[in-house]
Amino acid sequence: MERTAVLFVLLSFCITSLALECRVVPGKLKQIDVSNGQVFGVNSNNQVFTLYSNSWIQVPGSLKHVSVGPAGIWGVDSNNYIYKLVGGDWVFVPGLLKQVDAGGMVSPAGVNMNDDIYCLTGGQGSSWTNIPGKLKYYSCGPYSCWGVNSADNIYIMKGVTPTTCAGSLNWQQIPGGLSVIEVSTDGKVYGVSSIGEVFQRDGVSPSNPAGTGWRQIPYSQKVKHVSYDLGHLWLIGRDDSIMDCTE
Repeated sequence: MERTAVLFVLLSFCITSLALECRVVPGKLKQIDVSNGQVFGVNSNNQVFTLYSNSWIQVPGSLKHVSVGPAGIWGVDSNNYIYKLVGGDWVFVPGLLKQVDAGGMVSPAGVNMNDDIYCLTGGQGSSWTNIPGKLKYYSCGPYSCWGVNSADNIYIMKGVTPTTCAGSLNWQQIPGGLSVIEVSTDGKVYGVSSIGEVFQRDGVSPSNPAGTGWRQIPYSQKVKHVSYDLGHLWLIGRDDSIMDCTE
């Protein structure tokens, strides 16, 4: 009995401490977003790229941030103008955001240059709903949205639905500190700390959207951006290097 228990503990420790298996993806990006097999990113020159048959294809346009998800493909440019990719063309959407996220089931969301938080009521309409609070980065998944503020405090907004993009309007602070946070299409939550460490939120589920705790993902290099989809964790290094990782 004791030997079995010790073996179980050791196995549990090893499983949760496995290092990432990563492959270098040619190219340089400052930001990346992945969803349902699609990969989009922007480089330091604000050029937009998508991955097709293991090759980067440049998408016409100039954006500082791009997002792909159930709400479509969205981006913002250096003037904080908002665009949606429709039929191969970037269509201007009224409003101003410095960061946009397409992870919601219907509605994109994001934050503006004053850290005000918005989601687009009705998905493709032109009515942005202001969500009380201040965040520098905001990301949504199937049943909740997560954000970080200028002090790297972490918050979750529960009750987000296709018809209620603003959610419950009650912020719950989550222990920890992150400078960037991303929610995947299947609800997994990853983040990057101010010193470039990568973390995953354990225990996240529809019945417990806030999860149970943070788990650091062992990785030797410093990271500035992260995105997860279909078993692959994409990491952008501080030197704009691109890594496609699995555990």
